[in-house]
Amino acid sequence: MDRRRLLLAAPVLLLVCPAAAQGGLERLFGTYVGTARVEDGEGRPLEQRDLDLSIEPFRRTGFRLRSITVSLVDGRRDLPGVVRREGESLFVPAPRRPYFVEFRDPGLFRPREEFQPMAGDPVRWAVVDGEGLHTFAFVLLEDGRFELQETRRMPTADGLELRFLRNVDGEIVRRVIGRAVRVR
Repeated sequence: MDRRRLLLAAPVLLLVCPAAAQGGLERLFGTYVGTARVEDGEGRPLEQRDLDLSIEPFRRTGFRLRSITVSLVDGRRDLPGVVRREGESLFVPAPRRPYFVEFRDPGLFRPREEFQPMAGDPVRWAVVDGEGLHTFAFVLLEDGRFELQETRRMPTADGLELRFLRNVDGEIVRRVIGRAVRVR
């Protein structure tokens, strides 16, 4: 796909998402643990991960996503080479729009930093629909290419089904497929 068309289309995607901003979000609130399989763009397995994630309320109408992933070595987490990553994102409803946008809190003692998407700052948004919670991140890379990440968190009887796609310049380069059970 032509990069210019995708760059022009990305903001339009924000406007035409069919989901209501808050409908069904509360059913996803909770803490989850699980596992995931990481694959390359062709579906070949790369690694196994343990997952901890939580979805919780933020400022009455928004939500907070927290995650910890542990990349296993030979299926174990007690060997050298294990990598642990933590992440957190805050989302609030977009004014008069059916989706959420990332909230960047400068904190009480930190100065407010200018958000610069053209310099590589990711643009993040989220949609809640009948299938679940979908989060997106769009980044312009240093070499002029783009990256679009999509994560789907779909409720099941005992937790969440997880799907992640990383698309670089129109080509899927990474997939993560997982499952997590609700523990709280």
